[in-house]
Amino acid sequence: MQDVENIAQSVIDNVNGRTDLRDQLSKRVQSVRSRTINRRLADLPLERLRAIEVRLEEQSLHIVETLEEMERKGKESIAEADWQRYELIRLEAVEAARDFDELQELRKRVADARYERQLNDALAERLGSHERRKLYDAIIMVLILVVVGMLLYEMIVHPSRELTIILDWIDIGACVLFLGDFFWRHSLAESKRWFWRRHWIDFITSIPLPSAHTLRLGRTVRLVRLIRMIRVVRLARILRVVLFFWRGMDKLNAAFDVGMMRRSVNILLAILIAGGLGIYVAEGAPGVEGVEDVGQSFWWSFTTVVTGGFGDIHNPQTVTGRLLTGALVIAGMVVVGIFTATLTSLLVRENDASGAILALEERMLNELEDIRHLVQDTVSDETLLDLRPDTTKPD
Repeated sequence: MQDVENIAQSVIDNVNGRTDLRDQLSKRVQSVRSRTINRRLADLPLERLRAIEVRLEEQSLHIVETLEEMERKGKESIAEADWQRYELIRLEAVEAARDFDELQELRKRVADARYERQLNDALAERLGSHERRKLYDAIIMVLILVVVGMLLYEMIVHPSRELTIILDWIDIGACVLFLGDFFWRHSLAESKRWFWRRHWIDFITSIPLPSAHTLRLGRTVRLVRLIRMIRVVRLARILRVVLFFWRGMDKLNAAFDVGMMRRSVNILLAILIAGGLGIYVAEGAPGVEGVEDVGQSFWWSFTTVVTGGFGDIHNPQTVTGRLLTGALVIAGMVVVGIFTATLTSLLVRENDASGAILALEERMLNELEDIRHLVQDTVSDETLLDLRPDTTKPD
């Protein structure tokens, strides 16, 4: 009986030991993930980002020189009537030009990350620490949620005129704070051009506009006021934070770092908003099925862009509405196609090692070429020493 208990205890200890080992390995993997996979360019110090920019500039210059050398060899091939060699050189030039374009995109990302890091450091210096800066950003985010919530409340509930006036004053006060935050960050930014390119929508959506009910005007002012709803786009940075720390979502995060993917998403959002507002202005009215209010108009725009639209929600009756529908269908086909193709190519590239193998092969060939030149120079020096007359022997 004692032997059985000892054997059972040994099995339990063995299982517990393996469980502890798996837990340790899992913690190490998560640690590596947080330090390597989830690291952003904007997390690096400014000195390191400047060094990366210098290195990318040197690599770009090397590619330009390589392309110039290929051009010279191509002219020689044409002069020698060797078109087969010229075709090979042309293919290499196409690959080199593609590498140059990718380097320029990366240089742009590094420059944006450097500007962002400089702005964050400047804010942290003014506020006292990076923790206080994060708390300040969190307060701004909460205020954005409050403003968007009030807008949704006004659209859905339609409160009384007295409550609408109170909500408008709260909204105006929040917009004044948003404008103050915008111009404060603008004054601290190193590149004003980058700041406007990155945060122009924050400025537009911070302009205070009272509701049409308060001003006793038509729905045109109400449509202009709805532009502030675009401020919810700023909350997308919360999604990026979630993607960085949500295990298994690192590939999706990488996908949204692809320039074409990011642009296609932005274009798609712009098309949805323009389509919703356009159909509401053209045909929207109380009692019109499918576009009775702005919410229904946006839903009509979404279904038209994504599915091509079948007229089941609303069939446009005016020439403007039909032209808008056709434009949305074509734009949806193009943008959704670009989005799908980019995501597919990204996933295929993640599982394809051919690019890495070719890059490694090119690097090895370059190193072998350097070694060959070094050996040739060494042999040449030794040959010269051997051929030099010996002046130590008497004539």
